[in-house]
Amino acid sequence: MDKRRPELSNQELKRILQVKCGWKVHNIDRLDSFEDSNFFVKYENSCGSRLYEEMQAMVKLSHRRNFCQQKAEKERKVMEHLKDDGFICTLCLSFPDDKWFHETDDGQFVIRLFSFIPGKPLKNCLHKIDSKRMIKELGGFTGKLHKSLKTITKEISLESRPNDPWILENSTCLRTLLKDIKQISSEERDDIILKILQKFEDNVMPLFKELQKGIIHNDIHDLNIIVNYKDGNLHPIYDAEDNTKRETKFGLIDFNDIAYSPYLFEVAMIIRDLMVDVEDVDSIDIGGHFLNGYKEFCHISDKDLQLLPYCILVGLCQYIVVGESEFQKQPDNEYTRLGADSAWLMLQKLQNVAEEEMTRQWNRILKS
Repeated sequence: MDKRRPELSNQELKRILQVKCGWKVHNIDRLDSFEDSNFFVKYENSCGSRLYEEMQAMVKLSHRRNFCQQKAEKERKVMEHLKDDGFICTLCLSFPDDKWFHETDDGQFVIRLFSFIPGKPLKNCLHKIDSKRMIKELGGFTGKLHKSLKTITKEISLESRPNDPWILENSTCLRTLLKDIKQISSEERDDIILKILQKFEDNVMPLFKELQKGIIHNDIHDLNIIVNYKDGNLHPIYDAEDNTKRETKFGLIDFNDIAYSPYLFEVAMIIRDLMVDVEDVDSIDIGGHFLNGYKEFCHISDKDLQLLPYCILVGLCQYIVVGESEFQKQPDNEYTRLGADSAWLMLQKLQNVAEEEMTRQWNRILKS
């Protein structure tokens, strides 16, 4: 079976970083990943000052067949735009030859370097913080992010990816993948998922052209959000370049999935993740608290609120269907199924809640 993630030994990666970057590598830790292989590297830059200073970076290893230089360049521009607009986000690091990527000698892999944001993934702090406050603040962060991305959308043209099941409008992909996992599924689960997909296609997709669209991150979840946690609170995090504080409490990493899609769909996917991961706030109320923060920067219309429940439910289906399908290709990679079981439990719970009831509860919170 072809393993999706690229494989390169720590020793070989260390050698490449030494030769190509002049890094004296002290430590390499492989991180969980879905498709590429990601590494956290501590190093000393032997080409720089004589004064010893341990530095940190993220290294991404991709199959050459999956790498598109034009797409990578657009990702870099989005990150730099957000950085210039006051966001804390990971940035591309260039190699000493000023290139933004390195192709291995055998032509199999591409290596890219990214700045490291000091802090912890939000997922590691969820059980320690004021969840309602965090959800509202994350909503505000997302609204501010979308407001910023609107100003760059006309400058960057992203290729459509009609076969990417992680892009919400490609719901038909889930129908195809559902057939592939039928042997490990159940009739009950298939029926529920198919009904949700049909509702989304009947209620949301006819209005797709009317939805406000732009560049979105498309992968904002609690492992891609970096925070500075201390004493039960989230504090402003530091800029890795100049070590100064910014107002934001959230740093953002992994721009590999940026897409041109409705902003509403990203809102739905973030609320989906929060519903799966946050245990001390009523799952439906989570959407209201998030929207309370989001509306401070971006408008949410009554029509958006009516469509949002269908989008969230399809987002939960993504976790189940895509996760199970990918796990069959990578049976050694449990990360591919992350959230799938919890998403199924949430779908079962929401079967008794009408979409109109979700909207009513959100409006109650928005008006309180």
